Amino acid sequence: MLIIGNLFLGIAAVIFMLMFNLTFLRTPPGGDAGVGYAWTLIFGVLGFSICMAIVTAIIGGQGGFGWVQVGTVPRWVIVLLGFLVIIIGNGFFMFNEFPVKVPAPLRVVLMAIPALLPLLIMVSAGILLNANYAELSPKAYKLPIYISLVLSAVGFMIIMLHRLQVNAAVLKSNVEFQDRTHQNHLNHIDTTDVMKDGVFLYVLTDANHDQDVREAALAKLKTRPDWQEELTRRLQNDWAPEAFNFLASNDVDNKAIFPEPVRQGVLIQARLIRESIRQCRDKYDLYEGRFTWEVDRVIRTVDKFEGMGTDFRPAMQELRNALDERTSFEKPKLPAKDMLEKWLKKNIAQ
Repeated sequence: MLIIGNLFLGIAAVIFMLMFNLTFLRTPPGGDAGVGYAWTLIFGVLGFSICMAIVTAIIGGQGGFGWVQVGTVPRWVIVLLGFLVIIIGNGFFMFNEFPVKVPAPLRVVLMAIPALLPLLIMVSAGILLNANYAELSPKAYKLPIYISLVLSAVGFMIIMLHRLQVNAAVLKSNVEFQDRTHQNHLNHIDTTDVMKDGVFLYVLTDANHDQDVREAALAKLKTRPDWQEELTRRLQNDWAPEAFNFLASNDVDNKAIFPEPVRQGVLIQARLIRESIRQCRDKYDLYEGRFTWEVDRVIRTVDKFEGMGTDFRPAMQELRNALDERTSFEKPKLPAKDMLEKWLKKNIAQ
């Protein structure tokens, strides 16, 4: 095993010399040649890491890490973690790319690490592989390892700092997007003429929107004197889905005028679903969660007007049947079917 260990240590040394020449003695090419340069670095770092992993395993098999002890933690865990830190740090510095802003003086120091770190790794591995650590001064093999760990830890810190910066930027972007969307909704409410385009505000009254947006949309819609009659009219044309968005989350004052328009709206929703399924070309159009939103709003609306003299079951059965519309491809399981079947089972015809 000693011969094999030294063989792979020698291969690692050759790879390091080639990488050193590539990284420090040549100017990185541009264009298509730059792609080849990048792949050479990747395979070089990978090859070096594999060779050193084999050497480390052989050292461990010979008891070369007998000096490693941290409390009650198993020795192999410490060795493995240390090896991973060093190898990842070495790979990071070898690419000579710093994702975070680094001061110029520090950058010069960091750029020299790819020349030093692999040497320290190989020196410490060579000592532990070919000598009995018990007969050596601890500094001879510990010092290169500890320096390697410290240098690699710097790389880890840079990686983690970059990750934190990315996460912070993503979080900030999401918050700003939500704020813009929120303000756009309020602006849309302010500028909408409810006598002509009030139907476009119905969705903003849905329970999934912020309370202030919902309240603003409701207040604006109710500035129209016949806002309830307008709702019934929308239920009886192809704007029925928008009316269901409103009714599922909001109450009306004059419930008596709604049951029959709601029943007609369910039938319209069924027709719209059939037409939509016919236009689907594959599962990316008719995906598993399709129509769940529409069916949920219909069910919540119908439940509000049950017991007022209108039989909604035939219309709800037609809505359920609409989901069985034929397709030219294998149809995915639609949870909307289960939602409607549960409602039909609960509301058995008398």
